[in-house]
Amino acid sequence: MRIAIIAPGVHHQAGPAKVTAALVERLCEDHQVSVFSHTIEGIDLSKIRHYKVPAVTRPKFLAYITFLVSSTIILTALSFFRKRSFDIIHSTGCCCTFSTDVITSHFCEKEGLRLEKTSIIEMPHKSVLQKLKVLDHRIYRRLAAFVEGLIFGHNSPKARIVVSQSMKREFIRHYGDAAESIIIIPNGVDLKMFNPANRLFYRDSLRQRYGISRSEPVLMFAGGDWERKGLPFVIGALSLLLRPDVKLLVAGSGDEKFYGQLAELKRVRERIIFVPHTSNLWEYYAASDVFVFPTIYEPFGLVIAEAMASGLPVITSGVAGAADLIIDGVNGLLLGEPSDVSDLAAKIELLLSNAELRKTMGERARETAEKNSWDRVAQKTIDVYNGILSRPSSESLWVSVPERPPKTFHGVRQLRKP
Repeated sequence: MRIAIIAPGVHHQAGPAKVTAALVERLCEDHQVSVFSHTIEGIDLSKIRHYKVPAVTRPKFLAYITFLVSSTIILTALSFFRKRSFDIIHSTGCCCTFSTDVITSHFCEKEGLRLEKTSIIEMPHKSVLQKLKVLDHRIYRRLAAFVEGLIFGHNSPKARIVVSQSMKREFIRHYGDAAESIIIIPNGVDLKMFNPANRLFYRDSLRQRYGISRSEPVLMFAGGDWERKGLPFVIGALSLLLRPDVKLLVAGSGDEKFYGQLAELKRVRERIIFVPHTSNLWEYYAASDVFVFPTIYEPFGLVIAEAMASGLPVITSGVAGAADLIIDGVNGLLLGEPSDVSDLAAKIELLLSNAELRKTMGERARETAEKNSWDRVAQKTIDVYNGILSRPSSESLWVSVPERPPKTFHGVRQLRKP
């Protein structure tokens, strides 16, 4: 099968780019994969064909516009001049709206816009730089919500994929019956990379790096968009704990100065370690005892699945998409209200005071994660491709019938010619 994947970035660091990288690596084992992206890292380029899409990187709203326009023009030109034909064109986001067969959305922009308008999610905006970032973000969010509406706001022959049950409910809430046909394929996790066995290799060395003793309890929070993902609530809960030895690792990108000041106001600054941006998150899971993620809105939450695969008990919000994986009190703990710092502190205390509960919950979390590998995600994605190509109307300017029978993918049935 000849597959084109469109994504602004493809790498193994975080977010949709990480999901795309995992998918590309598996699809290219048995299929001809072309990747249209502005950046690509950590992918064996001998196994794929890469098309560089010109785009600016900042500000955020302009990066979105330039990639959207550039990717659409390039695909149109390739098709018009018959330089390249594909069986499936798959956009991993609303970044190439007019020429795709499959679109995977990793965020409901309309829901994010609603939460920001009602100030449920509020970014720091005191300094001039913060105000400029807020303005850039607001322009981007409105633009992305508009494009999202073009894709999801009406019935479409495109296959539209989201990553969780809660995310599909949000699309139905905003777009009604037009969103009923959305397909759910939850994100996976690298079970070898994120593994409880990492504790043997990284736990002591990483703790030594940051001056944390073996006996000190360690909480971990990871991700960008710290406002949306609930870091203020974690800092608030930390201030309520009666254990002065509890440390908090904060991994990811955010306004460290602002949250450092917040921690000072809560008198817990010396207990928080802000980790420089790293792609070696498995080392930090290995060094931690509990993963905390009281997000206000999270379509999935790769870090939740990674923490579970690493054998950590997870405390997260019921609104997180990856909460679909959690049975409250069995393989994790769910918060009814992410902003309830007293409840969060109580759940942290429950786990820190009971080593056997932490161990049992972590083991069950790992068992759950083992059912959600990236191979499973790739297989489900191939099923969607086959469904598209089996439609009588699927042959078009953008989709061509393969010239030879494609290989199978990990036991998945062969492509059916339309």
